[in-house]
Amino acid sequence: MKIFVQLFGKLGANLGSEIELEILDENPTIRDIVYMLIQKDPDLKTLILDHDRLHQATILLVNGHVVNQTKTGLDMILNTKDQLRVDRIGFLEIVGGG
Repeated sequence: MKIFVQLFGKLGANLGSEIELEILDENPTIRDIVYMLIQKDPDLKTLILDHDRLHQATILLVNGHVVNQTKTGLDMILNTKDQLRVDRIGFLEIVGGG
């Protein structure tokens, strides 16, 4: 199974902004995908997670729908055609601009 992931801002600095992951598990969860991303770029761990939960500054969408910030949100099962988008909002990113 393949899952398409988009990483925005500094999250995609090392891996690029668009990634297609090959998943061997028949019922992969968002948690599985997050840990696959962290294996590829360990710097993502502190940017995406906070003690095994989504970091409060992390915005994670599946097919355009925001994923719950609780632990159970990470356990959502994904399908082949699902698209995962990950972004992070920080104070400087909001204030910055022209």
